[in-house]
Amino acid sequence: MRNILTLAGKDFRSLATSPMFCLIAALCSVMWSFTFLRSLILFAENTQATFNPGPSPTLQMTVFLTHISQINLLFVFIVPALTMRLLAEEKKLRTYDLLLTAPITATEIALGKFLGAFGVILILVALSFLYPLATYPIAHFSFPPLLAAYLGVILVASTYVAVGVFASSLTQSVVLSVVMGLVFNLFLWFLSQGAESATGLYMTSVLEQISIGDHFMAFIRGSIRLKSIMFLLSCTGLFVFLTQRVVESSRWR
Repeated sequence: MRNILTLAGKDFRSLATSPMFCLIAALCSVMWSFTFLRSLILFAENTQATFNPGPSPTLQMTVFLTHISQINLLFVFIVPALTMRLLAEEKKLRTYDLLLTAPITATEIALGKFLGAFGVILILVALSFLYPLATYPIAHFSFPPLLAAYLGVILVASTYVAVGVFASSLTQSVVLSVVMGLVFNLFLWFLSQGAESATGLYMTSVLEQISIGDHFMAFIRGSIRLKSIMFLLSCTGLFVFLTQRVVESSRWR
């Protein structure tokens, strides 16, 4: 456990203090500020329109849903960019061999790399949470649906991080690592699109169950389903395990 925390702390500090992370955090803040304020203005205009028929819009389904959906979209691209150097850069700089010969197991390496990157992503999640939190004094919304949505954000982000670390373990090219991580993320997300075009009911059901998108939307709607939690945790565990196997195989080459 000590080795895992040591490695995780090292990678966390390296990523959190990197110019790339500072730039990403700044860009996210600017984008979130603009889109969140715009959504609030549109929400206020819609609620004040007395002639608007149908049910009144809610803060959760208009402002927060847009905000959280945008967070997920950004993470699809941001996470591979942040995780690309975790193992690929070490291979390129020949420090990977030192890591393999150190008194640390492949499992500890995989978990340490994952936790270090995941901790950095949690900073961005916390930053994004400040926006809906700032509206509470004037809106007095219900917290449970928002917390359920953010639980989904955290679980999906953990999957993206695990995918990114796995992609980084496959190559010494940071560019290729980003591309592979992005492709993996998009593939997992858009499996639900394949479900819509599938011919058989069984295949449609299978594709829906293994699509990150369907599980994430359940959290956004405020529903905490055990199967969604287990699926996303299983995806994270699978890619951490695959990273461990890649690292372990490197020791025998």
